[in-house]
Parts: sequence; C-alpha cells; structure tokens
Amino acid sequence: MENHFYTCGGGHFWEDVFFYQKWRIQRNFTTKKCRLLDNWDISRHEGTFEECRKAFIKYIEAYEIGRQKGHMIVMLPGLGESKNIFKPLWREAIKDNQFMAAAVNYPTTQKGIGGHVRQLEFFLNHLEDVDQVSFVTHGIGSIVLRALLTLNSDWKQRMKIGRIVEVQPMNHGSRLLAKLSRNKFFDFVLGPMAGEVTPGKIEQLPQLPRGIETGIILCSSWFTKLAEALTGTKMPYISPEQEKLTSGAKEVVEVRNFKSNIFKNPEICKGIVRFLKDGHF
Repeated sequence: MENHFYTCGGGHFWEDVFFYQKWRIQRNFTTKKCRLLDNWDISRHEGTFEECRKAFIKYIEAYEIGRQKGHMIVMLPGLGESKNIFKPLWREAIKDNQFMAAAVNYPTTQKGIGGHVRQLEFFLNHLEDVDQVSFVTHGIGSIVLRALLTLNSDWKQRMKIGRIVEVQPMNHGSRLLAKLSRNKFFDFVLGPMAGEVTPGKIEQLPQLPRGIETGIILCSSWFTKLAEALTGTKMPYISPEQEKLTSGAKEVVEVRNFKSNIFKNPEICKGIVRFLKDGHF
C-alpha cells in the first residue's frame, strides 16, 4: 500500500530490517507491519517485508538509485537512543567515499538482547552488495554486538568483518541499570535490557572474537554521573589498561567530553574513522 508521508524515522517503535543507499525497510516491533522509507524518512510503501522489497525495486528504476558496493559501517546506538545520535559520525565516515554507513534503529527500550540480535541478524542477512562490514557501537550496543557475533549467521559467509569501535561500552555490565531495573517505574521506562546487563550476566557472555581488530573509547557520561549521585550507586572505574587486558582490544583510549552527544565532538568522530581505516586512533 502506497501512503506517502513524512516520518520521524521510527526511533523507538520501529526496527530497521533492510538498508540500501539510505533507503530502509522498517518493521513495527508489535504489529510486525513493515514500511519502506526513502532517504528523507518519507514513507513510500506499507505492507509485508516482501511487498516493501518489491516496491523498492520499482523506486530503484524510477529514481535511478545507484548500486551500493564495498565496505559498510553499521552503527548501533545505546539504550534509549536512535540512529540520529550518529549523524556527525555518519557525515565523517562517508566524507571521502571510502565507506558506506548505516546507523541502525532498534527499539532498545522495548525488547531484550535476544530480540535485538534476531533483528540485526535479519538486517545483515538482507544487506546486499556489501563485501565488508565494520561496526561502531555506543553504550549497550556493545553487548548486542557481542551476542550477535556468537551466531553462525549466513551474512558471515558473504561479508568480511573489518574493524570494531566501541564508544562508552558496557563490557563489564552496569550496577546502575541493574539497580534502576528493580524499580517498577524505571523498569517500565528502560525496558528489559536494563535487567539483562548486570555484571554477573555480562561476564557469561563471550568476548568479541580476538581475530577482529577492536578499538575502545572510554568516556564518563554526565548522565551516568548524575544518576549515580541520585541513586547512591558508584560505578567502578575501569582504566584503559584494565579494559585492554580484559577485552583484548588493540587500542583503548580515554577521552574527556563535555557534550551530551559524544559524537558531536569532531575529534572523536575523526579518531573513530581513522581506526576503521588504519587500526589506530
């Protein structure tokens, strides 16, 4: 069904299941109905996944959409965030045409880790004309990626995994989120993920494969500091040396940041892209 209208991109109730040249197919996490969005987040078709795929093929011909090819950076946001947090990084990544970039929406406050992994596996299995994929994660996205890479999925047979950059990762779990999840109000607001990232549960999750070059950017969040003060929960400090030892990352750096969105810091975005290109921040 064609129904052209502008959307906000579906940050919290729609999950991306297909991406091609900035066009995406999204699936509503409750109704399972799909919609095709163009590169301006205008809805061009609604229906099943296959119906939206067929509609996209018609738009390829009508708008002469070029074929994508090469190395894709997949960006995974943190808890309560949408793909829009990555806009500054996305612009930096595609600047010299060496990379393509897809910032992925997944309803972080609506489902648990297993649900997000199934969505992202479907997304990557349907990622066309890409021969290499790298990942950038923020916050809880690092946990979702670790769980995703434990699967022996079809997309791994078609695409080489390049490098990974984790920004403010939750690799040691979160005492703060675990405590908040025991409160009915915050459990409702934060969703099932908050209760799944206790330090004990995260310790049981396999680390990223050691053969993949990984860089980590550590940075204290002003929101986390505020929440710690309000709840009386002190998060343990993890030094770059400790993080490198436990994670097996190639490089770990600690930065100071005073912006609410760390990706609005140009130097951080440039450092991420350098690591994805050359393996060094």
